[in-house]
Parts: sequence; structure tokens; C-alpha cells
Amino acid sequence: MATTLSVIGLLVAAILFIVVIWKGLDVFTSTILVSFIIILTSWMNWWDSLTSYAAGYTGFIGSQIFVLVIGAVFGELMAASGAAESLANIITEKLGVKNVILSITVITTVFVYVGISGFVVLFVIAPIATVMMKRAGYPYRMIPGIIFIGATCSAMLPYAINVTNTIPASIIAEQLPGESVSLGSAPVLGIIAFVVSTAVGYGYMVYAAKKAAVAEGTVVDTTTPVKIVPTRDDLPSVGIALIPFVVVIALVLALSNIEAIKIDNANAVVVVAMFVGSLLLVLLCRKQIGDKLKDTIGKGVQNGVGATVMAAAIIGFSTVLQTSIGFEAIKNWVLNFNMNPYITEFLGLNILAGIMGSGTAAVQTFFQFFTTTLVQKGASPAALHRIAPAAVTGMNTLPNAGGMVAQLNWMKISLKDGYKYVFVTSVVAPMVGAFVACLVAMVMY
Repeated sequence: MATTLSVIGLLVAAILFIVVIWKGLDVFTSTILVSFIIILTSWMNWWDSLTSYAAGYTGFIGSQIFVLVIGAVFGELMAASGAAESLANIITEKLGVKNVILSITVITTVFVYVGISGFVVLFVIAPIATVMMKRAGYPYRMIPGIIFIGATCSAMLPYAINVTNTIPASIIAEQLPGESVSLGSAPVLGIIAFVVSTAVGYGYMVYAAKKAAVAEGTVVDTTTPVKIVPTRDDLPSVGIALIPFVVVIALVLALSNIEAIKIDNANAVVVVAMFVGSLLLVLLCRKQIGDKLKDTIGKGVQNGVGATVMAAAIIGFSTVLQTSIGFEAIKNWVLNFNMNPYITEFLGLNILAGIMGSGTAAVQTFFQFFTTTLVQKGASPAALHRIAPAAVTGMNTLPNAGGMVAQLNWMKISLKDGYKYVFVTSVVAPMVGAFVACLVAMVMY
């Protein structure tokens, strides 16, 4: 009876979390509220539970703040220097209006792959995408769905600078010191998941956009060459804009694989690469950044700290959840799945992401509790690592995902108008790609 009540409490907490985030309540208050539902339905000591919340909250900040802050600073420098706009413009011009959905997908994939935050990508791309979608005769409300194709699928690729890629590597190294994993472990699985997910999301958005254009009478001639009008006169050249990207990717590859300079800590690899990339942006684009340098860095730090604190609040909630008897029952239920460990990972990560409303929290919780058991069942640590960013993406953008809701609000698009596109491209498509990757892992590993 007690276990059943606790499980019901978890489900009620998950549903309420979706509702209050949807209504605009801040993440910290929301997580405290739903934590108390779990505390009450599981008959837990409220102060001990809040102490656990605080431990999870501060623990995440201690381990991830430098990664998230340097990523936010890099993104703000890309925006302030005009480097991001320069790259976005050339890609859009080369691909043309008829390929506007492909243009937005490519740009977001590249930007998010090297660690630029989703909000910075949105700020840079949304103005350009708005013009391009209008020229193509496609509805404005579809832009978030298109952006989420690249924003979610890019994390699946090997060496992606994303916390859902770095956290599994760190936990595996801690729990299984004899196993060697890097940010690029099991690359084939990541590439397969990326290709399948992107194809599903892209195919759907092309279909939906063309259907809407016909229905709304906005079909236009898309054969005319495109010339983007820059928003400023001092944009850096494409060559200059590319250098920080190339250096960041090259450093991540080198520091992960070359023995002479290899760094075993995945977070440290990301911090070093992003710091060097940020430094290059300051040096190469000092004319464009000008006297905005101090404010740009300050804004990046503020955004990075804000993102860390928001994620930490959800991690705090997850630590309360983990101490409940309901979670123990769900954990045992998942572990007792009579199926391949990769399918267990796929289901387990999606269940946790759906309950917690955070892929970051789900990955951290899953790998803390399930890694050793799944490896003992025959799973490859490298394969578990690579499947994780793909599998957790599926239920990571339900309506309780604060970041997604905030992005729709920023674009003044209601959940009713915009979420169905986001749902297909960031929930359905990644789940299809992740499942295919699991099937391939069953054969390869």
C-alpha cells in the first residue's frame, strides 16, 4: 500500500510539474512544490528530504557550472561579434529559399554541436528564419519546430559539446575506472541516431510547411535567388567566423584522443576547448565586439549561471525522488525488464525524462543507478554512453520542459500553435532515431 501510494505521488508530481511550468511558475518553486508531494505521499522526513534536495542542487552546480558558463560566454561572443550571423547568412544564401527548412536545420545543428546554448541559437536564427519563412510562404509558428530538429539531434553526434554527452562519460569513468570512454565513444551509433532522427523531423516539417502553405494560400515562387541583408555593416568574413568553430571541434577531438595531451575528464576537455574558442573570438573580432566585451562576457556568465541553477533545481528534485520508495519500485521494475539492456536504457531514460522534465537530470540519475547493473548484463559502456543523448532527448521536451516553454514565449507563439511541431521534431523523431540505434547496438555490441 505504501509503495503504491508513493508511485501515485510520483505520477501526480510529474503531472503537476507539467501544469505549473506550463502556467509559468519558476523552476525552483515548481521543484520544491512537487518535491513536497513526493515527501507527503512517501511519508518521508521533510527536513531530511530538503537536505537531500540541497545536496543534489549544490552537487550539480559544483560539477557542471564551468561547462555551462563557458558555453554561454562562447555563444554570447558569437552573437556579439556577428560571427554567428555571418555563418547563418552564407548558409541560407547558398541553400536558397526553397530549402529554408534545411538551412535552419543545418545552422542549428552546427551551432548547438559546438556548445552554443539553445537560447543564443534562437536569438541569432529567429530574425533570419522569420524573413526566410515569410519569403517561402511558410507559417511563422513552425520556426521553433524546425529549430528543435538541429537543437536536439546534434547532441547525439560523437564529440558533441553537450551535458547529456559529458555526464555519462564522467559517471562511467567514476563507476567503472577500468573502462575507457570519451566524448566520441561508439560513434556509429550516434551518427545513425542523428541521421534517422533528423530525417524524420526534417521530413515532417517539410510536409507540414507545404501543406500549411497550400491551405493558407501562401504558396510562393521559391526559385528566385536569395540575398540576405545583414543586420549590421561590420560582420566578420565567413573565414574568420569559422575559425573558432573549427578550433573548438579540433581541440575536443585532440584532447579526447591524442595520448600526449589527452585529458581524462570530459568536462575539462569542454572547458579548455570553449575557453580557447572564446579567446579566439575576442582576438579575431575585437573590432566587431568593441566596447561591448565586458557586457557580453557578463551576459554570458549570467545566462550560464541561470541555466545551471535551473538545471540544478531539477537535479535537487530528482534527489528527493530517488529517496522515495516509489522510485525504488520503478527502478526495480526497469531493471527487471526481461529485455536487452539497450532497450532497458531507452525506456528507463525516457521514463525519467518524462517525470523530471529534464534530460540532464534523467541522464545523471540513470547513470548513477543503472550503469553497473546494465554492464553486468552485458552492455558495452561505450554503447550505453552514446545511446544516452539520443534516448533521453525523446521525453525531454514535454510541456514541463522550462527551456522549451520559455523559447516559445520569447517568440510569442502559444503552446497550442507551436508545440505540435516541437513534439514531432524533438520527441517523436529522437525516439525513433534512438530506438534504431538501440537495435544496431544489439548487433554491434
